[in-house]
Amino acid sequence: MSKVVMISSDCHAGALPDGYKPYMPKEFHAAADTWWLQYAREMMKRMGTFFDQEAAEEFNSRSGNQGAGRMDPEAASTAARASDTELWDFLCDPDSMIAPRRGEYEPDVRLRELEDDGIAGEVIFPQMAPFGAGLMQYRHEVTPEQSLVGNRAYNHWLADLCSVNPGRHAGVAIINVDDINTAVREVRDAHKMGLFGGVLLPTSTGPNPFYHDYKRYAPLWSACEELNMPIHTHSGWSPDYGDVPSATMMFISEVDMYAHRPFTALLWSGVFEKHPKLKMVFTETGCGWILETLRVLKFKIDNPIFAHFMKDLSLTPEEYFQRNCFIGASFLAPHEIGSRHNIGVDKLMWGSDYPHMEGTWPNTEHKLRETFHDVEEGEIRHMLGENAIDVFGFDRSLMEKTAARIGRQISAIKQPVA
Repeated sequence: MSKVVMISSDCHAGALPDGYKPYMPKEFHAAADTWWLQYAREMMKRMGTFFDQEAAEEFNSRSGNQGAGRMDPEAASTAARASDTELWDFLCDPDSMIAPRRGEYEPDVRLRELEDDGIAGEVIFPQMAPFGAGLMQYRHEVTPEQSLVGNRAYNHWLADLCSVNPGRHAGVAIINVDDINTAVREVRDAHKMGLFGGVLLPTSTGPNPFYHDYKRYAPLWSACEELNMPIHTHSGWSPDYGDVPSATMMFISEVDMYAHRPFTALLWSGVFEKHPKLKMVFTETGCGWILETLRVLKFKIDNPIFAHFMKDLSLTPEEYFQRNCFIGASFLAPHEIGSRHNIGVDKLMWGSDYPHMEGTWPNTEHKLRETFHDVEEGEIRHMLGENAIDVFGFDRSLMEKTAARIGRQISAIKQPVA
């Protein structure tokens, strides 16, 4: 029996700060350096409070301790007290106490760690990029020009990373929405560069209208539909909750909510109606939320006083979700797998969240056994890889050949955890 094709619908990559400079105009280098230092000092102040230290130490021991300093309050405190020159050296030195894992930016290390985890292909979302580009777009005070430069630097860097192992990495391009014609050009450039993972919509649109303004965003939806570039939302953006003790849990409690909002914006502005082949993916935001959202929407439209809002829509909200939408079900938990039939097995794409601590790497097989041990084989194969092949256009032959070499047997995944 063939091994299971595993494609992680949620992984992350990003360069060290100076790794983006070859992709940026020189006149932006100094401003980017200043931004990185300010961002690093802000993060170092909070880093020791983000994860439980016992859990962080346990993860570090499993993952070889590389990047461990990022979660160590003492190391973070030392970095925060450093001079600008010392802190910059910390940020750019791959062996420093606050360096990320090499797999975040070194393609050979990345591929080895993914293959050791049984993963044949991946969809790559950003880590932090220059000027806050990516998941935290519009969180930081930067100019539109700086934001655009940061996006372009990341996209070109990511295209080069993905090109080292063609077909294995589906890179997701990042854009801002300050000027839609520019955003469309960025999407077309990303497609030409081979970033077939799609486009990350900023969760916040900053000073610009939100996504329910159909006329403003129509060229973007048309380009993504034409090029078969899925649009994504991904948890990560939130308001700045400050430095009070409850700030971290406020972020953790609410961060998914902001990534859900674009669904209703696109629904009620007629995007799904006018662009029937557009694909939308919600990643690392859980999966049960969509059932409650659809239940509430049905309750609203079943009320006669709101029925007129459906006059220009040919399908119900649930039908649009089933036709246009998918869920990147990062580290799909045992309590979520029971909802798969109500959501749709063909709507769910498992993700490892590599290399983040809250994900399944480097213990993916154990986590899969916890979630999938009593799930039917065909459903397992669809959620672990087949759906991602269909949504993103991975080369099926390449994925099957890779899985035959590094994949897991279905019997291993269906083995209950003792």
